[in-house]
Amino acid sequence: MNILRPLSKEELNNFFSQHSLKVIQYFMNTSLFAQPEVYTDKPSLPIQIPKEHLEQWFVQALQVESVGAGSYPIDILKPNKWGADVKMLSCKVDKNNNLTNGDSGETSLAQKFIGTGISLDDMFKNEQYQDIIDGWTSIWKDKLVNVKNEQNIDKIYYFFFLRGSSKESYICAFEVDIDNINTDIITQRDENSEIKQSVFLNGVIDAKYGNSKIYKAKKRLELRLKPKNLLDDGFLISIPTEIPTKEDIYKLVQNKEKFDDYIKNKMDKFLAYSEI
Repeated sequence: MNILRPLSKEELNNFFSQHSLKVIQYFMNTSLFAQPEVYTDKPSLPIQIPKEHLEQWFVQALQVESVGAGSYPIDILKPNKWGADVKMLSCKVDKNNNLTNGDSGETSLAQKFIGTGISLDDMFKNEQYQDIIDGWTSIWKDKLVNVKNEQNIDKIYYFFFLRGSSKESYICAFEVDIDNINTDIITQRDENSEIKQSVFLNGVIDAKYGNSKIYKAKKRLELRLKPKNLLDDGFLISIPTEIPTKEDIYKLVQNKEKFDDYIKNKMDKFLAYSEI
């Protein structure tokens, strides 16, 4: 049994009603409206969404509370029921804007600069891999147990917004089995005999859906997902996405009528959200 369990679409529907998805779509469209245009002969820029903004998308979509700040383990709270950390990851796509088999970008599950964190360089140098696993397992578990007790909640989740292609982005979620965060479950993967800068782990997530490692340089426990496998197996909700129009804005503003038409068309395009 792995610590992170992906929620099925049926389970996701318990959180994300059609109204919730419309809220996400609305915020996605308004965010796209604010992304800068590039020249027509230049590649499109990655969509940038500040984490604080993304948290508010989920606060409004799920009708929950914003909680904590900075390094607090969760971002949103359903009082006396559950809490969740909200994360955004980038996805790799092919030339047709379809998800590839590549890993997503990384996100931190635990980070600390005292104790195990500060001594991590020496522990890697001395090949104390089991001590590294023991220390970082405790860091991760302790922070989740503490917030669970502080907030009087039963469950903790990770909600992911997967920044995809010019066609779609995605939402998925994982339930955290806190009781299983221990070194009986989390073990070292074989790659460690070859890689001396990270400890790759078994037991955190099904290898089909992602991987986890303790990263020496950044002094943190990281997670990456495999979005295509999650999509193929029905664990993702799709959010229609469209990259902003390419345009020479300097040239456009010199003609008020054309610029006004451009703004009107842009607003119509990005603010008219449709059924999902």
